[in-house]
Amino acid sequence: MTQALDMSNIHEISESLMRISRLLHEHTHKLEVAVEGTYAGQTGDPRVSLLMDALIVARKADLELGRNSQALKRLTTQQLSTSSGKGNTAATRAVFERERAELQSNITFLKKQRDEQGILADIARTLNSTLEFDEVLRLVMDRVIEFVSAERGFLMLVDQQTQDLEFKIARDKQARTIPESEFSTAGISRGVVKRTITTLEPLVSDDAKLDASLNGHESIMTFGIRSMMCAPLVVRDHCIGAVYVDSRINANLFRQQHLELLVAFCNQAAIAIDNARLFADLNRAIQQVQDDKQYMDNIFASIANGVVTIDSRGYVTTFNASAGLILQINNSQAIGRHYTEAFASHAHIGVVDLLRNALEHAELHAHGTFVPSSVDNCIIPNRLNGPFSLNLYVSSLRDTQGAHIGAALVIDDRTEIKRSEAETKKIRGIFERYVHPNVVKQLIRDKNALNLGGETKEISVLFADIRGFTRLSESMPPEAVMDMINRYMRIMCEAIWEEEGTITAFLGDAVMAIFNAPLPQEQHALRAVRAAWKMRMAVQGYQQTHPQERFISFGIGVNTGLATVGNIGSQERMQNYTAIGDVVNVASRLQNNVSDNDILLNDTTYQQVYPYVRTGQPFQLSVKNKAAPLTVRYLLGPL
Repeated sequence: MTQALDMSNIHEISESLMRISRLLHEHTHKLEVAVEGTYAGQTGDPRVSLLMDALIVARKADLELGRNSQALKRLTTQQLSTSSGKGNTAATRAVFERERAELQSNITFLKKQRDEQGILADIARTLNSTLEFDEVLRLVMDRVIEFVSAERGFLMLVDQQTQDLEFKIARDKQARTIPESEFSTAGISRGVVKRTITTLEPLVSDDAKLDASLNGHESIMTFGIRSMMCAPLVVRDHCIGAVYVDSRINANLFRQQHLELLVAFCNQAAIAIDNARLFADLNRAIQQVQDDKQYMDNIFASIANGVVTIDSRGYVTTFNASAGLILQINNSQAIGRHYTEAFASHAHIGVVDLLRNALEHAELHAHGTFVPSSVDNCIIPNRLNGPFSLNLYVSSLRDTQGAHIGAALVIDDRTEIKRSEAETKKIRGIFERYVHPNVVKQLIRDKNALNLGGETKEISVLFADIRGFTRLSESMPPEAVMDMINRYMRIMCEAIWEEEGTITAFLGDAVMAIFNAPLPQEQHALRAVRAAWKMRMAVQGYQQTHPQERFISFGIGVNTGLATVGNIGSQERMQNYTAIGDVVNVASRLQNNVSDNDILLNDTTYQQVYPYVRTGQPFQLSVKNKAAPLTVRYLLGPL
């Protein structure tokens, strides 16, 4: 009776263990179905949670199996002791031993399953710990090599565009990265990888050299690959690559159960790799968007024109730095405010009306710009330097479907251009009739070089006057006198312009020209002397070709010295650029003391031109308002 009872207890324990084993197997099957089937297409990944559930069940099974094993051992020991005392046969002892061996085998198997489930759960946690693509690839290879005790392994992915295989990473059991070149020369079976990806069938060989199915793969034979496994990486029935592991040292390293574990691992790894690749693509797309946005922001910020955009409700969405500078509005304070509020202090320049019109009549302007508005001489609050001139443009903004989404205001500050145009007009008005065109162009090109307000500088002054003008006036009709003077003055002005002199005055029958103003001129004294000689030769040439003309002569004086030069006259009326000072008076006195087209040079001029000209002997000349006589010379011509 006791023996029967003990055997009943042992069988009860055995049944308990088997129930736990079945429970663990059922749960594992449920896990596999969930991971590979039900949840495979979902974006949320339930694998970690399911694997943790499996691990908890396995641990509970392990504890119960351990307790039952200890109870079984105690009962077995007790039964053997009792049986020994009663002289039981060896057959009874053998029954107990077989029962215990079978239970011990079940315990070992369940522990192994528990360990494998634990490793898969750990791998799932590891692979889901990062979305960095390269890091996921490294983790996949390190864990798979560790998982199946391989010597080395590599991973290839299918290029999404070309569908070609791309070598991604190779690692060895020391967790070192193997370069592609080194891995290639060491020999890998790329044919096995292609076959696996094409057929979606995993491969295992415990001794590849003896495996008849792999005889066609030369790398296996050439490089002595012994044990080898390869499994596809499949996501939603689509193969994205494969994982390959091998050993050149050990045969019989991999069995069917290793392949099953590798496939289970690859099912998890494929989703992790695909997620990481999608994450990398997303990051690249985000980075591209950010780069494009930064590029556009840089362009937007660097635009010299003011640019303001408002949405369809009238709220300011963008407001660049130039707009803030032109309108003297704080950019950050304007953004987010309604345009009527943001531009309340600028209603007088028409901004509010333009934007209101843009919003109210958006449908009438599906494309293009509203009628632009020009505002001249407007006053902008808090902005210095007087009135301003602006051009305002408003355009309708629409999305890709053509829906109205707001308006853009472009503010073109024309103030400097208007001021420049006014300055150009002023310069032309003052100089165009009296200064060589080249000089006028230089003045317009570099207005800063011109000091119309007046400056003191050294100049050379040329005075020319008609001799005997009073007698001519008495003996000729006025219109004939005027016509003759104009002809001669034109001849003399052309001579002055050839040396780029500035004609500052026509004083009845006299003309005054200065050199070295308004622009600096090298050898200005020589320019003045050459102009005087050209005037004399031009007058004589004209008289020779027009013998019917009544001959007249000129007296010419040239002097060099300091003078004040600048624009003289009423701001609202006529202005004239001229020179004032003793150097001008002396030049006038010189021309009063010569006749018959003679040219008289003061000593200050002679000292700067003597290497280039011929002159008569110096002599003393007393002139009005000069206490001491001047030292002067007649110009005889160029050297």
